[in-house]
Amino acid sequence: MIEKSQKIIIVYLGGLLTGLSLILFPAMGSIFTDASQFGLSSSQFGNIFIPQALLAIVSALAIPFFVSKYGIKRALILGLGALILSTFLLYLSHFYIYEKEAALIILFLGTTFLGFGFGTVITVLNPLAFQLFPNNELASVTGLHFALGLGTAGAPLFLGLIKNTDSWYYLPILVCFVLIGLMTLVFFVSFKENKLFNIKGGLKIPSQLWWFITIVILYGICEGALGSYSTVFLKSQGLNIQQASLGLAMFWSGLALGRILFSLLSIKFNLKWIYVLAMSIVAVLLFFNPFYKSAYINILIMGLSGLCMSSIFPNSVSWSTKVFSKNAVLVSGVLVASLQLGTGISTNFLGILSTTISLSFLFKIIAGIAFLVFIIIYLVNRKFKTNQIQS
Repeated sequence: MIEKSQKIIIVYLGGLLTGLSLILFPAMGSIFTDASQFGLSSSQFGNIFIPQALLAIVSALAIPFFVSKYGIKRALILGLGALILSTFLLYLSHFYIYEKEAALIILFLGTTFLGFGFGTVITVLNPLAFQLFPNNELASVTGLHFALGLGTAGAPLFLGLIKNTDSWYYLPILVCFVLIGLMTLVFFVSFKENKLFNIKGGLKIPSQLWWFITIVILYGICEGALGSYSTVFLKSQGLNIQQASLGLAMFWSGLALGRILFSLLSIKFNLKWIYVLAMSIVAVLLFFNPFYKSAYINILIMGLSGLCMSSIFPNSVSWSTKVFSKNAVLVSGVLVASLQLGTGISTNFLGILSTTISLSFLFKIIAGIAFLVFIIIYLVNRKFKTNQIQS
């Protein structure tokens, strides 16, 4: 019983801290691009996420094989160690705020470790969460992603509460120390061999899993745009740094709130209709958002967008894990990699395109992608039933 309680702490606190670590860099977007701070251009800001996306994809695809050979504990320690280095490097960067080249190198290293840590930790935690409560797998996995979303909401919210924006560096060093505490707990917990972490064969992706991979990649493009460029977009709408940070916090808070509601309600109700319709609402919200210059409306739309998007990724993960349970950790890795590919595409191309195209128009393009996700989910829902999909 004590061991299970410790694993529950590891899974959900791990999700929370991974979320905090993941959003620290994009949450600092308004600071990184502020002329009085780091003074990065929009394209430079976008470029720092290239190694994050690449390493998250590589680690998510590679770590299932590492776990199969070396075990869960070593994989978690490896991933948490990378997150610790990432948060420490972000803290370290504030000493080089007036040395742009040195700061950029440190930030690139930070996002490199962040990508590796995120891909590793979340890939392992997904199947761990799935097997915690065998009768409520969807709620269990959604709970993990609620914790992840709560963490991603927390970083910009805490940053917005810091009245002196020159003191932002206390946040990453605090997260760093808590991560060290979690890694210590992992070190003392034993993880028995679990069939969910066995890999049969090589990297062979079931043909019908590609439907979910496509959904997650396109969803990742939308999440990456909102998660990485919201503060920059909201500043272009006339909001100040604190308001822009609050807007980003509202997006992640909506994502987190939606996931906990989805987790609780899915225990008793069939919520697939939310999964099907959600992205159509997101498309409408994002398309019309640039037309409003009101800080209140812009921030509210960010929160509603997060709320509507909350069910997409955890629902895709839990459904796929249940269907392809013989290779659950591999499925988790593939979908985490797909999410990172999507977010990497959006952060990269938005940074490049923002030099020639307005952010308002780019967000309308993201609205179109959100509507495409809705169409694919609608078609998949009509084409398949859970018990009809075979690996």
